[in-house]
Amino acid sequence: MNWIAQIFGTLAICCSLIIYSRNDRKKLLIFKCIQDICWGTHYLLLATYPPAATSALCICRSLAFYGRPKEEKKSKWILILFLALYALSACLTWKDMFSILPAISSSISTVAFWMKKTRHTKILAIFASLCTLSYNIAVAHSVSVYIGVTITMVTSLISLLTSEKRKAS
Repeated sequence: MNWIAQIFGTLAICCSLIIYSRNDRKKLLIFKCIQDICWGTHYLLLATYPPAATSALCICRSLAFYGRPKEEKKSKWILILFLALYALSACLTWKDMFSILPAISSSISTVAFWMKKTRHTKILAIFASLCTLSYNIAVAHSVSVYIGVTITMVTSLISLLTSEKRKAS
């Protein structure tokens, strides 16, 4: 099972290479949804249920944000709903103090993907990745996650730096 989980982790990593290099919010969300499907399957196969539960919610989040209502009031309720669902998933899948890290990571990501500017999304992705990395070090010990988190942080930083450089020129 572990090698099958690593295959799904590798597919998620491939999506990581693409996601944060996108400047189009809709394309970013499509690749994020595909990535979350792969990570969710990866975590289920590893029997690490807190991140599997948050990955399932992340899939729903990407779909909801893709079709995000134009009115800001409705949009804020969607954000609040997902933040509450992540808190609930942490409670329902609680195993130890590290069980909260996937929910925190997904909450940060939710705020990031809710924002309209991809620059903000990329900045917050780095902080969300640090929570994921901490969970992986403490609990999951998945090579795919180590690689995926590193790629997310590096591609986010490169994309931020290159866009800042373009603005300065």
